[in-house]
Amino acid sequence: MAPESTGPPAPDKAGDADAYTPNLPFGQLELATLGLNAAKFWQTSALGDLLWKTKAAFLTQAQAYFDSLDTAAAAGDDRSPQAQRLRTLDAQVDKALNFVKGYLAEDHEGDADEAYYDEFGIRAEGKNQRLPGARPARAKALARLVAAVHAHGYDARKYGQAFWTPIAREYAELVGKRTKTESTAAGAVGQKNVQEKPLRKVLKALINLIKAHHPDTYKNVLREFGFQKEGY
Repeated sequence: MAPESTGPPAPDKAGDADAYTPNLPFGQLELATLGLNAAKFWQTSALGDLLWKTKAAFLTQAQAYFDSLDTAAAAGDDRSPQAQRLRTLDAQVDKALNFVKGYLAEDHEGDADEAYYDEFGIRAEGKNQRLPGARPARAKALARLVAAVHAHGYDARKYGQAFWTPIAREYAELVGKRTKTESTAAGAVGQKNVQEKPLRKVLKALINLIKAHHPDTYKNVLREFGFQKEGY
């Protein structure tokens, strides 16, 4: 006679399989595509609304999330050319500044030249004497540099006012545009992230709704709605 079991009943493998919920895709593009496809199919399906989310409302929600990915991507792409140009200008500035420091060294013996560095926007960063690395601060320092090379009579030199003025102007404009673009990008990404969790909530509820109405054929119905785990 077999001993009486005192533990919980053994899981029903078939039941476990039926209770399995397909994972939603991790990637945002895959999630957005699934959400929009499921929302569209739901519109013509015999499956009714959720008590807290109608078919029509979910279609609007899914479309908004899908569109937010394009908005965020566009904002990020808009930032790249500005960042690349700023890197180019940074390299030019760092190289040319060495010549300006050379002018000061020629005119002032010993370490006396460093007494003028602040006037030129130059400051100590680590072991180096340079223009600030932070770009907003560098933009302001470049304006000081333009005024200083003129005040010290270096206009006729190769790296005089004529060289620095257009660089300072472009640098300031790019920094201003980049700040605005990054703010737009951050807002777009933030909006996209805020929309993701509610979308997942509806999709999980939709899976359970499908299972409740189609207990024997839910796997096929899930595929019709676009839930194809092997695809993501």
